[in-house]
Amino acid sequence: MAGILSRFKDIMSSNINALLDKVEDPMKMIDQYLRNLESDLGKVKAETAAVMAEETKSKRELDECIDSINKMQTYAEKALLSGNEADARTFLSKKGELNNKLISLQQTYDMAKENSTKM
Repeated sequence: MAGILSRFKDIMSSNINALLDKVEDPMKMIDQYLRNLESDLGKVKAETAAVMAEETKSKRELDECIDSINKMQTYAEKALLSGNEADARTFLSKKGELNNKLISLQQTYDMAKENSTKM
């Protein structure tokens, strides 16, 4: 009796394994792995593009701030040459504010550039 049960168990086990082998088609599994890899690659490309765009944006804002600082300096010099000290002080005050902003923008740009380099 025990021999019959043991043989029955072996037959059932082999049949179940055969069914599982049929279900797990290697070609289908490889295709699924490739689809997953392509999806992951697309996500990486999108994230890289976003990081690079952030770097470009930060650089543009930094350059604009530097240009504004130079303009304020030029305006202040012209105001002094024309004898208008009040306007010169106003322009120098704005230049000081822009210098404070420049520090923040420089830090943002440095971080964005570092992230872009890592990607």
